[in-house]
Amino acid sequence: MIFNDLELETKKELHKELTTYANSIGGINYFLSMLEEIRKEKPNCLLNKTATFPYSQGKISWNKSIYKDTLTLLFSAMRKEEKDGDMLSGISTNDYRNTMNMMKTLKPVGLTIRPKNSEDGEGFSFSILDASQSKKTKVSLIFKIIFFYNVDFAKNVLTYENTQG
Repeated sequence: MIFNDLELETKKELHKELTTYANSIGGINYFLSMLEEIRKEKPNCLLNKTATFPYSQGKISWNKSIYKDTLTLLFSAMRKEEKDGDMLSGISTNDYRNTMNMMKTLKPVGLTIRPKNSEDGEGFSFSILDASQSKKTKVSLIFKIIFFYNVDFAKNVLTYENTQG
């Protein structure tokens, strides 16, 4: 996803939402440094068996272990969703079944990000999958920003200023 290609309203909403999340863990710099630490972690921090990832300014936790096959399938589905707008359209029967199983597995998984110092904020929670529209489950945008998109995308969102009035 390219931030500059988004519609004005989408940019405004995304900026507001991400700024709120960033401020809840200590501000933009804390948020961006968290993203940098997530990117450096090999293998992916979501594969931690303890379902937690401590970073320098806080901790990310989730309520269920995620396995490598599931995460690989999720990232493939995200790429397809980015390209085609839907992670399920036009895929083979076997891939469809695997993707549906991955979605069933990840649907109840919620992530919580808390700062070390409670004075920095309350933190925030979000789900991996956004099932707000029936039959149109997508990967939540905040999940993509934190674990999938380039850090520059988050920087563009957070530094966006509405110059259209």
